[in-house]
Amino acid sequence: MNISSRTRHAFGGAPKIAVGALLLAALSSGVAAASDVWLYSGRDFTGAFARISRSEANLPIGAARSLRVATGVWEACTGANFTGDCRRLSPGDYRELGGRYGDTVMSLRDVTYASAGVGYAPARIQLYDRTGFRGRTMTYEQSIADIDAGSRFTAASAIVTGGTWEVCTDYNFGGRCQALPPGQYNDLGSQLNYRIVSVRVVDGGRPTPLPAVPPIAVAPPPVAPPPAWNNDRVRVEVFTNPNFTGAAMTLDNDIDNLRNSGFNDRIQSMRVFGGNWEACEDRDFGGSCMVFGPGDYRRLPPQLDRSISSLRRVGEPSWNGLVPGGGAYVVMDQGAGRSRHPVWLYEHSNFNGRTVRATGDVADLGSSGLNDATSSIFISFGTWQFCEDSNYRGRCLTLGPGQYNEMPPGMNDSISSFRRVR
Repeated sequence: MNISSRTRHAFGGAPKIAVGALLLAALSSGVAAASDVWLYSGRDFTGAFARISRSEANLPIGAARSLRVATGVWEACTGANFTGDCRRLSPGDYRELGGRYGDTVMSLRDVTYASAGVGYAPARIQLYDRTGFRGRTMTYEQSIADIDAGSRFTAASAIVTGGTWEVCTDYNFGGRCQALPPGQYNDLGSQLNYRIVSVRVVDGGRPTPLPAVPPIAVAPPPVAPPPAWNNDRVRVEVFTNPNFTGAAMTLDNDIDNLRNSGFNDRIQSMRVFGGNWEACEDRDFGGSCMVFGPGDYRRLPPQLDRSISSLRRVGEPSWNGLVPGGGAYVVMDQGAGRSRHPVWLYEHSNFNGRTVRATGDVADLGSSGLNDATSSIFISFGTWQFCEDSNYRGRCLTLGPGQYNEMPPGMNDSISSFRRVR
């Protein structure tokens, strides 16, 4: 779509507005109800990208150098596990994170409910017996060794508004336990859902009051490269369930056969913390393979889901021979077979529908049949820029390796061109 018609279509003839303003508009219209933050590994909203809506003691992209706070009040800390220098961020765009706090954030926690007063609110956890904060609810302000007590109540989601709470699958705080700092947890995961029977406060938490920091209003700096990964952080973490749940294993060296590891043909999600890793369906790196760069893969594409038998670290992969005739992309129907294309655009959210699979720049999707039809994206390698108009014009979004099951506000069904920028 050309610029003028796009503008009329999306904004009724009004000038184009920044994505940050769209996020705030979504908040005021009630679209975004829960606390929400978009993270970027580079300054000025570039590099690896992730969206979170709950406290994270270790960010899925490792470190963030710029943020977009859509809703809520968040405490951003320079160290993992909410350590180091911390400050509170209200809704707005933070193109860089400089000053005495350093230029990176390693952990974030939702302090929306505690932001009105000094320090944190009193310890409080609210449990729900269904995911998504639905169903019956129970609220606790002190430890309890048996939350059932004849009520047959089981928990599947929680909101922590004060203190850090440990939720356990056995009475008297035994069994499998997990600490929940202040935040919203719309799904407690397969290891905890409907199994929690005791909860206790492990940190009442009243830190030194932190002043609210307004969004930084400065001219965008030059685009910075993604953060360099130290050798001791080059690794891949694999999980047997989606969303980084189930059995887990960390690899920092090649493994040519997963047969005796308990993970053969079982991997459904993974996090790459440095380097490029080739995952193959057969032992000894045979069969169909795909290269994954540093990023957050909450659910592997269907073609590799529960099919990985070997993993190894590789350099820049070759895309030769992926597209007959030397074109930059190919359109595949839903359910098409495996392929090694580094970027896939889906016509529906959650990686459904037809796909455009590409190896390089596409200046115009007009002839693909999927112009203005992208609702989710999968990137296994490289950093890519997606634009609303042909020839990389209009509003653009830069994404690094990872899975994006929905587009940011204002960008759904809007992609007309894209290119690799790193």
